[in-house]
Amino acid sequence: MAVANTLVVLCILGISLSFPSRATAGDQPQPSTTDRVIRDTTEAVQATKQYTLQQKETFRKAMQAELAEMQVEIAELRKKTTAASAEARIEMQKALQELEHKKDEAGRQLAEVNASTSSAWSKLKDNMNAAVEDLKRSYKETISKLP
Repeated sequence: MAVANTLVVLCILGISLSFPSRATAGDQPQPSTTDRVIRDTTEAVQATKQYTLQQKETFRKAMQAELAEMQVEIAELRKKTTAASAEARIEMQKALQELEHKKDEAGRQLAEVNASTSSAWSKLKDNMNAAVEDLKRSYKETISKLP
């Protein structure tokens, strides 16, 4: 008898669950699963795009500051060149020209980063980092050769 009562209760419960619930005046229709997935995916894409743009801007500002710092250091090195002997001055001027060339190349890389889309900038970021590191390495080598 207990089994029969349990089956009756389960049948009634199953039937009541199969009918849609009545909507009250304040209820709004729930979006379908597909609509929710599309909405959630769109929001995730937008959030990712915004985050990427923020990262790009942070990187751009950091690289711009590093290039400005290198420009100051190259200018100081140029001043030291005037006090060097004629032979040393010639070598220093060659090294300074190379540093200026590398700084200009890093500046071009930065311009590409600025103009890039959010999806393409990460590759350019690697190129920019390499250009700045090459500039720093060359600067240290030049400093080490000073008389």
